[in-house]
Amino acid sequence: MISRRSLLAAASALLITSALPAEAALKSKPKLKTGQVYLIRGFANIFSTGLDTLGKQLAADGVKAEVLSLPNTDAFARRIAEKYRASKDARPIVLVGHSLGADMTFAVARALEPMKIPVALIISFDPTGKGPVPRNVKKALNYYTGGETLWSPVTPMPGFKGDLANINLRQGDTAIKGIGHFNIDKNPGLHDRTIRDIKAALRAR
Repeated sequence: MISRRSLLAAASALLITSALPAEAALKSKPKLKTGQVYLIRGFANIFSTGLDTLGKQLAADGVKAEVLSLPNTDAFARRIAEKYRASKDARPIVLVGHSLGADMTFAVARALEPMKIPVALIISFDPTGKGPVPRNVKKALNYYTGGETLWSPVTPMPGFKGDLANINLRQGDTAIKGIGHFNIDKNPGLHDRTIRDIKAALRAR
């Protein structure tokens, strides 16, 4: 005959076991990292669909990122600045863009500079211009597939003291086979690198 104490012990063990999967799932769910992360598409939302994928990958990795079309530079910069001043959770600022959206990252950073708002990281994929990268940017990574006139290296503004790297994806050790302007934003390897760099910038705040 099973004692009452044995029945209670068995029931307790069953309850603990059934609770473990839910608790494990809760612990494994990534915690959303703070900051402002924006992914800016290029012309007409046609050629930058890889940024939508990147946004979903960041969300799955616990990073909140807003994917948007080409915004009004000044209005967008004011919105970023207001959030930055209102809460520490809105820091740091990370801007990622493709093509005209890459040009926009530099334009927004320049608009933030007179407001004394720093930008922790810019990642640009094949901008159509050469920047320039303003002084309030701490780190800029520019991936490019063209030459000296289009989809090319970007330049720093006078007085820039941050880190700037222009990475040629067509030549040398950093070359990626088959890469071009219309698929650079979709490359899985670049997505992995970008996610790592964004997370590092958010951790450094």
